[in-house]
Amino acid sequence: ARYIKSKGIKTRLNTNGHGNLIHKRNICPELGEVIDTVSISLNAATKERYNEICQPKDKENAFDNLLNFIKESKKSIQNVVISIVTYPENNDLKECEKLADSLGVSLRERKYNFVG
Repeated sequence: ARYIKSKGIKTRLNTNGHGNLIHKRNICPELGEVIDTVSISLNAATKERYNEICQPKDKENAFDNLLNFIKESKKSIQNVVISIVTYPENNDLKECEKLADSLGVSLRERKYNFVG
């Protein structure tokens, strides 16, 4: 990313937001040096729903760390976007919009494409 950025090309990172949890430290300042936009998969408005949908390894801490990653990203990265995949069984869009507003980030809806 540093090389790409040195060439004047915009960089974007797509992530589940577990980087700080995995590395056991705040990696956002380092990302901010080389990343222009971070897109973080939120996918649910509550810890319970997040655990149900995403099935993280660390069910106790994953959602709270995800929210913290979003907050920390805002301090270092120019553009922070959270996303949610919507499909009939996941209708958390309105709640996620409220959460995005409270965190001061934009929300992108990604509609699930059924293939059948």
